[in-house]
Amino acid sequence: MKPASPKIIPMLQGLYFDETVAENQYLSHYAVAKERGIKEFAAKLKERAHDERKHKRLIGKLLARFGVAPAAFGGKCDAKIGTETDCPAMLATEGELEATARERYEAGIRLCVEDGDNDTREILVANLGDEVDHGVEIDQDAGLIEDMGIDNWLSTMV
Repeated sequence: MKPASPKIIPMLQGLYFDETVAENQYLSHYAVAKERGIKEFAAKLKERAHDERKHKRLIGKLLARFGVAPAAFGGKCDAKIGTETDCPAMLATEGELEATARERYEAGIRLCVEDGDNDTREILVANLGDEVDHGVEIDQDAGLIEDMGIDNWLSTMV
């Protein structure tokens, strides 16, 4: 693997921070859903948290190969981790996080293409695919709540 350009490192550190925030958000929502007995929804949230952790580990490994610590990024987080207690609000927050993640991964991929860093680009493309899938799942659940009503949707998630 060739040395990373000065542009790639901060981008990866930012993605690492974003994945940490997303993982914590999903775990917080998972805890709420589990406590409320919404088992199916909790299982979805736990799986998404696992995916975000996987993304974070891959990015951390890339940074380690470049000789940089992931924690060196002094990122800013506007998300209010774990403050939502109703499912529609959880889904709205998660949808926003996933939309932001998609934008940042797409920007990172463009940067890798410009820099000729195909190894990093391939990892970011794979992670982007998961982020797109998460967004689709969130939109589907939000649509079902709108179509069925929250009570009927919740009855399918117990």
